[in-house]
Amino acid sequence: MTEDAADLSLVEILDQLSGHHLSARELVAACLRRIERSEPTVRAFVTTTPELAIAAAERADSARARQSPVGALAGVPVAVKDLFLTRGVLTTAGSKVFAGFYPTEDAAVWERLAAAGAGLLGKTTTHEFAYGTSSSPTRNPWDLRRSPGGSSGGSAAALATRMTPVATGTDTGGSLRIPAAACGLSTLRSGMGRVSRYGVIPLSRSFDVSGPMARRMLDVSLLMRVLAGYDARDPGSRELAVPEYPLAPASDLSGVRIGLPVEMSWKEVDEQLADVCRDALHELVIRGAELVEIDTPALAEEVLRNSVNVFDTITRVEALEVHDPLLPHSHLYTPQVLGRLQMGEGVSSERYAEAHRLREQWESSWRQIMADYRLDAIAHPTLDAPPPIISSAAEPIGPRILLSVPWSLAGFAALSVPAGLDDRGLPVGLSLAGLPEREAELVGLGVVIDEELQSWRKQPPASPRATSPDTSR
Repeated sequence: MTEDAADLSLVEILDQLSGHHLSARELVAACLRRIERSEPTVRAFVTTTPELAIAAAERADSARARQSPVGALAGVPVAVKDLFLTRGVLTTAGSKVFAGFYPTEDAAVWERLAAAGAGLLGKTTTHEFAYGTSSSPTRNPWDLRRSPGGSSGGSAAALATRMTPVATGTDTGGSLRIPAAACGLSTLRSGMGRVSRYGVIPLSRSFDVSGPMARRMLDVSLLMRVLAGYDARDPGSRELAVPEYPLAPASDLSGVRIGLPVEMSWKEVDEQLADVCRDALHELVIRGAELVEIDTPALAEEVLRNSVNVFDTITRVEALEVHDPLLPHSHLYTPQVLGRLQMGEGVSSERYAEAHRLREQWESSWRQIMADYRLDAIAHPTLDAPPPIISSAAEPIGPRILLSVPWSLAGFAALSVPAGLDDRGLPVGLSLAGLPEREAELVGLGVVIDEELQSWRKQPPASPRATSPDTSR
C-alpha cells in the first residue's frame, strides 16, 4: 500500500486492515507524510504525537499477525480536539491559560477510542475554550483565505487534508456541524447524554456534546458504536441503549417525511448553498422519501430573533461559572473570549431561569411540529453563508450559528453531511435534525446521501497527493 492509504475512509481502512492488504504502520506513515506536507500551511494541530500513533499501530499489526483478537479501531490514528484531556499530552483548550497543562487522566471519549485500539496522532486546534466558531490560526483547506469554522476547526481541517482519517470534537451551538460543513465532512451532534463528556473542558453544561467527525457518514456511524454509552462520571450521561447505527445505506425510504422550514432556515440562505442542498435532498426523494414544507412563520420569527439570545443567555452564565476560578489570569485570555465571559456577569438569575423556560418551550414546540407533520427529520443548509475570509487585522470570526443553534436548544440530534460543492468550489453541508431517540435513523438518512454522492472522495487544493489511491487489493 502506498502513502495514499491516507485517502481511505475509515470503512475502507478497516476492510484493508482486516484483509491484511494494509498495515496500521503503513497507514500512520501515510498520515504523517500528509502532516509534513500540509500542516505548515493549514496549521490544524496544536501538537502531534507520532510516537503514540506508531506504537498503537505496531501493537495492532503484531496482534493481527498472531491472529489475536483486536479492537474495532486497532491501529487507526485519531486526531483529538484540544479540549479533551489526554494523559501526559499537552492540552491547552486553545488558550494561554493552559499553555503548560499536561493532564494526569484521559477524557472518556479518548478512553473508549484507545480501548478500541486507536492511536493518538495529535491534538487539534479550537477556538479559545470552544467559545466561538473560528479556530485560529487554522485555515480552511478548500480556500486558505477562509475560516475552517469552529470551534472544532482543527479537527475538520486535519480530516479534509487527509492528515487523519478520524477526529473528535465538541458541539455546543454548532461546533461540530459548522466546521464539518465548512470543510466538506460528516458529523453528528448526538442527543444529550449519549456520549460521555467526562474529561472535556466544558463551556456550557446545558448544551455541550462530545462526538466524532470523519470524511464519510458511515465512518461517523461506526464511531458512534464505539463512543456511545453510559458513564456515571458525567452527570449528564443517560442510561440509554446504544442504537443500531447503520452499517449500510437503506434502499427504500417509502413513508419517510422530511420537513423543510422554508421561512426559518432556507429563505435567508446564500442561494448557491440552498441549491446544492436541494439537489442533495433529491437522493432521498428518489428512494421514496417525501419533502414537506413546514409553515412556521411564528417559529421563524422566534428563531431568527430570539433563539440565539436564549442560547447566549444560558451559555454566558454557565461559561462564567466554569471560568470564574480562572479569571485571576484574565490577562492570558484573548480580549474576544474574555469579553464574552464577562457578559455573564450581567445576566440575572431571573433572566437565566426565563431563558431555560423558553428553551423548554422551544423543545416542546418542535416535538409537536414533528408529530403534527409526521416528520422523520428537518432539513436545511448547515450554514447560511460561505465561511468568512480571515482578516489579520481583526479578531477571528467564523460562520454564524443561526441555523445550528435551534437544534441545540431543542435537544435534538443533528448531523451535517456533505451535499456537494458550490460554484466557488467550496463544500456545502446539509443539516438533518430529528428526535434524539431516533438518531440512528437520522444517521441513516445522512448515509444514503453520502453514499450516493461520495463526497468523501473529493479533495481540497490544500491536500496534496502523489498518485491515485490503490484500493484494489
